[in-house]
Amino acid sequence: MSGFSGLASAPRRLLVASLALNLFFAGLALAVVMSAPHKPVSFPSPNVEDRSPRVRIDRLAATLPMTDARLLLTRFGAANGKLVEAEAASRAAQERAREAFLAMPFDPAAARAALSGLRDARRDVWSIVHDVIIDAAGQMSPDGRARIAAWVPPVQPDEPVR
Repeated sequence: MSGFSGLASAPRRLLVASLALNLFFAGLALAVVMSAPHKPVSFPSPNVEDRSPRVRIDRLAATLPMTDARLLLTRFGAANGKLVEAEAASRAAQERAREAFLAMPFDPAAARAALSGLRDARRDVWSIVHDVIIDAAGQMSPDGRARIAAWVPPVQPDEPVR
């Protein structure tokens, strides 16, 4: 009978070795998964350059006939001083809004007023841009004005479609 016990223990050893090997690989897989770098959760920051008036005017000019594009860019360059001042005022209004939201204690009326000021400052920036486009369009070819009428700024991948 002692000869039979040796045969019975070989499959047991094989079973134990197989189980040990499976546990080793499962542990290894778990270690790889646990040590994989995790992406930190972050909110995408807006690409300010893509939203700037200068970039949008450049995109618009790229769709126009060359003479009309030069006219638009020349008018835009002439308004640069006013635009720089309006953008500085917009950034200052944005900072006031930020400070209003961080104030302790929080004052909803101050935050509302700061956001209203920010809205007005941004409206001033875009009014300058729109005035430049209108001024240039008055001297453009009919084809150039038609292209302005048909132009829609491209939607950025991070921006929701409205």
